[in-house]
Amino acid sequence: MIPVRLKIEGFLSYQKPVELDFTGFDLACISGSNGAGKSALLDAITWALFGRARKYDESVINTHPSVQAAEVTLDFDYEGNRYRVQRSNPRGKTSAVEFFIRSEVPGQAPKWKTLSERTLRETDRKIENILRMDFETFTNASFFLQGKADQFATARPGERKRILSNILGLEVWESYRDEAARQRREAEKEVKELDGRLSEIQSELDEGPQRKADLASLEARLSDLTQAREARGQDLENVKALYASLEEQRKLVNSLRTQLDNAQVQQDRMEVTLAARREEMAGYQAVMGEAEAIERAYQAWQTARGELEAMEEVAEAYRQHEGLRHEPLGAIQAEEARLAQEKESLEAQQAELREREAAEGSLRERLAELQEKIRVAEEKLTRREGLDEEIRNLQARQADAKAENPRLKQEMDDLRARLNYLEAAEEPVCPVCEQPLSEAERAGLIQEYYKEGEARRDRYLENKDLLDNFDAHLRQLGANLADLKGVEGELREANRMVDQIENQLAGLQEQQTAWKDSGGPRLAEISRILAEDAFAPTARARLKEIEEEMAALGYDVQAHDRLRQAEGAGRKAEADLRTLEGARAALAPITREIESLEDQLIDQAQSVQALAEEHDTAAARLAAAQVSLPDLRAAEAELFDIREQENLVRDNVGRARQKVAVLATMQERKAGLQEERQELTQHIADLKQLERAFGKDGVPALLIEQALPEIEETTNDLLTRLTNGRMSFSFITQREYKDSNREDQKETLDMVISDSVGERDYEMFSGGEAFRVNFSIRLALSEVLAKRAGARLQTLVIDEGFGSQDAEGRQRLVQAINLVRDDFEKILVITHLEELKEAFPTRIEVEKTAQGSQIRVI
Repeated sequence: MIPVRLKIEGFLSYQKPVELDFTGFDLACISGSNGAGKSALLDAITWALFGRARKYDESVINTHPSVQAAEVTLDFDYEGNRYRVQRSNPRGKTSAVEFFIRSEVPGQAPKWKTLSERTLRETDRKIENILRMDFETFTNASFFLQGKADQFATARPGERKRILSNILGLEVWESYRDEAARQRREAEKEVKELDGRLSEIQSELDEGPQRKADLASLEARLSDLTQAREARGQDLENVKALYASLEEQRKLVNSLRTQLDNAQVQQDRMEVTLAARREEMAGYQAVMGEAEAIERAYQAWQTARGELEAMEEVAEAYRQHEGLRHEPLGAIQAEEARLAQEKESLEAQQAELREREAAEGSLRERLAELQEKIRVAEEKLTRREGLDEEIRNLQARQADAKAENPRLKQEMDDLRARLNYLEAAEEPVCPVCEQPLSEAERAGLIQEYYKEGEARRDRYLENKDLLDNFDAHLRQLGANLADLKGVEGELREANRMVDQIENQLAGLQEQQTAWKDSGGPRLAEISRILAEDAFAPTARARLKEIEEEMAALGYDVQAHDRLRQAEGAGRKAEADLRTLEGARAALAPITREIESLEDQLIDQAQSVQALAEEHDTAAARLAAAQVSLPDLRAAEAELFDIREQENLVRDNVGRARQKVAVLATMQERKAGLQEERQELTQHIADLKQLERAFGKDGVPALLIEQALPEIEETTNDLLTRLTNGRMSFSFITQREYKDSNREDQKETLDMVISDSVGERDYEMFSGGEAFRVNFSIRLALSEVLAKRAGARLQTLVIDEGFGSQDAEGRQRLVQAINLVRDDFEKILVITHLEELKEAFPTRIEVEKTAQGSQIRVI
């Protein structure tokens, strides 16, 4: 991976947008004071690629209140393609990442084609697949971190194996071993379960001979019961035949009884009909005796009916005039309703006006409150601008103090060293000009150094107090600023409410004027018209004319009612006349029907007598047959008992046969389970072998053994270039035990370093020589790690801490970097030492300002 362009905004110490172009250099140092934001540049690269930074577990968003999101964009080249990653983390929301590849078509401008997947996790996985490295592999391979260059060389042999295993990512084999152990334990549990099931099956197979003997005994018992049941069944069929014959006789007796009952019912019905007809004839004869009176009453009813019809004609004319009243009466009612509705509407307007007039005072009080609120909000706006300015000044002072204190500390240390020298020296010289000093001059110079030290100490303590309380002070200012966050909204809302109240007061004034001019006079007029009935005069005149015409008709409602009652009372005469005419017509036919019924009744009595004699004879024969009949229920009960015994034995035979038949199935299951147990046993043996293979003495040890020659070769190649061939390096993986009787050898990972003098322990080499060994080993490990991940090591970042070495050590590191410069596309070195800036062709200066960290490429 070769970085091309890096853009940062709101990330860690970088508040404002910052952009770094890598295309203008292949070797550069990143310099700046402590805390300026040098390492944050590297964190931005790893966060953009993998969503993780090396040192920061907390949020990567800048702490300034105005920053709402951290955003990083990284363009990089890899395997001939250019890619772009854009990652953002809005405050209080989830992160997002976009991944692109640049598509170039001859004759057209380059375009960015998206490679992003549906989810953030899938996109991160795609970036790792393209780079062929994850976060840990990338940082271990590309980043030389401070204080870790000699970690491998100074460790004990056993610890070296662990470090090498971590670098090569061999800890995954431990998870493989755990998984194999888990599967082995599950397989052993299954074997125990199979053994239990096999034991149960064998117990059932041992019962086989007894089960077969029980089956033979039950089958013989079933045969005997079957023969007994067949004999009892034949006896029952004979008894049923006798009962069937007797049943036919019983049916004949029942049939004769039914016929006799029906004949008697028919005879009774005929007698009832004859009595009814005789009674009906007597009624007709009584009606005939009232014929003259019925005819006179009918004639009187006809007369009353004529008088009622004449009265109905007068009533119809009266009803027509009654209908004419509806039109003028409806007009009068409609006009009255219209006036009442208009009066109600005007009264509602009057009530509303009085309510609004009553609320006028509270509206004017609310208007005064809102105007005061507007004044307070405008004062808060002025205060918020002051807080913004105070935050900017505080951040600028913090940046100055952070940059000034290391210098003050160094100057105080220098003054302390000079004081110590002047106070202890027997023949003191000036630390500046190196001229001899007299006692008075020495005392004066000491006093001057004390004053300078106190001044720098006071300034240092003042800066330290500012830095210690910076976060609390900034949070307090931020909290005060947050309290004023919504003041603009409050001001807008207050102005809006003032406009509303002023509009309401203006509307009230208009409404009062309109009521005085028109609404009030109209309400008084309508009230007078309704009280005096002074409305709809035309309709009222027409109504009076119609009522006079109705009086002229002379219609009497009571006389009309009396005629209706007389006509209703006479209607019975019409019904009596119809009854008289019916009696005259029916008297002759009913006389003939009575004579016929009397003849039929004589014949029916003779038929009933004959059926009674036939029924008595058949009943006597049935009683004689029932005396000698066998007991059917006893025969059925005996057969039922035999069948119950037979069914019980048959069920037992079925169960016994099933128990015998299941023996063959059990035998097959036993064979299958034994085969399954054998396979599981073999699987357990395979898993145990895998556990040993995945353990630290298995595949990981083999991979380390395979990696060691490559590491050794790469280390020697680099060491040769760094020492002009004077030094060489090798690993020793086995050595003899102190016990001379042991024939095997001890596993180890010793380092053998040799030069022109010979082989020596690592601790015996000088600091410069040890540094070259450390640098070569660390760089070799990085290259091997990158190759094993399927990637190339094209970018190197060195954060080795130049300040921890003397001038000669720093010079050796610069020489080592220049020697391997051609092996990488980009090398970045982090330093805060001013004297090393000129040692590199390009410098990336990082400075902490009030607007966050800023960079400058020189």
